[in-house]
Amino acid sequence: MSWLRNSLSTLVLALALTSMSPLVASAQSDALSPIREQVLYANYPEAIANANTLLARTDLSAETRNGALELLATAQVANRDTAGATQTLRRLYSRDPGHRLSDPDASPPVISAFARAREARPTPVIVGVLHQPPTLIRRESPSIEASLTTNADAVEEVRLVYRQGAEGWSRVVMNRRPDGTYSARIPVIGAADQAIDVVYYIIATAPSDAELAHRGTEGDPLALRIPADTQLARIMPQDQVPIPTTPPPQGGGSVAEEWWFWTLIVAVVAGGVVTGVVLGTQDNGIPQGTLGTVTLMR
Repeated sequence: MSWLRNSLSTLVLALALTSMSPLVASAQSDALSPIREQVLYANYPEAIANANTLLARTDLSAETRNGALELLATAQVANRDTAGATQTLRRLYSRDPGHRLSDPDASPPVISAFARAREARPTPVIVGVLHQPPTLIRRESPSIEASLTTNADAVEEVRLVYRQGAEGWSRVVMNRRPDGTYSARIPVIGAADQAIDVVYYIIATAPSDAELAHRGTEGDPLALRIPADTQLARIMPQDQVPIPTTPPPQGGGSVAEEWWFWTLIVAVVAGGVVTGVVLGTQDNGIPQGTLGTVTLMR
């Protein structure tokens, strides 16, 4: 029963992490609220100080960190700190080349500063993706695992894109484990007595959905083979599958091929022979009886 206890423990942990994720995201979003309010009321020095304090944390999600960088750059532009704003914006767009200014009421100087920084296309951060393709020895759903070696705080999602046989591409967001690694499973489809060839690749994306790193591509994917079910193949090998026989046609053939036709012919012939023998034993005159001869009066 140990396997059952372990499975239940894993399920409880997964449910707990799933239920905690919205709470963590909400708490980090709330951390931005005071800074956003200080920018709104033009309290730029305090907004800059609080944004730098928040960015010093190591537990921020990529979305929250980018949001703090946006507020910091906005406050620096408004506070006429051009050098500081340029450095912050370069840092922001190197982490997320597709970032868009979230404040719909931003001033023209702020909008212009963000547009120039985005068009400058700073060198993206280098995100390392570590992955080893699995080798399967039995038919099972393969587990694809990956980890981020550098600049993991810039990554919002790690996705698995795969295709089985002639099927189209499928995409799934990989689950992030407490140790920081990512995992996802590829479902097994098709006949159990046949192997399945799978191609796949892994991409790491920023909050704006911009791609930061990958292992494999659609044009040059990674590959693995899901083996056939050996037990099923052993029970019914392909070279021993019984070949169905074709039943004889029902009717439509020649009468001479039927058994009853020749039985009838034999019966007719035999009857004719017996009749000829009987008739051949009689005289041409009146047959003799057993009561003698009687002469009638003339």
